[in-house]
Amino acid sequence: MTDRYTAPPVAEAGLRERLVDTICALLPRVLGREVSGATADTALMGALGLSSTAGLELVLELEERLDLEISVEDLGRGDFGTVGSLADYVAGNLITEA
Repeated sequence: MTDRYTAPPVAEAGLRERLVDTICALLPRVLGREVSGATADTALMGALGLSSTAGLELVLELEERLDLEISVEDLGRGDFGTVGSLADYVAGNLITEA
């Protein structure tokens, strides 16, 4: 994993919001505790204490919940900075069947 976050190109309208909402909904399950008031600006590792293992679990849960396939090849620590940065990474790294 790398430490630098680089925002991907702007995602499809509405996709980012759906990703943010779904990530926030999955946080209690992944963290094993109640999480209230999470938004796109919520710091995943800082404010919520998300570990790298829980971060990967979150990505897997997101794939399952939304029936998506996410490329994790370039996924780095910086992409887990906030709920919004993770949503941006996911939106820019969806694998589509050709």
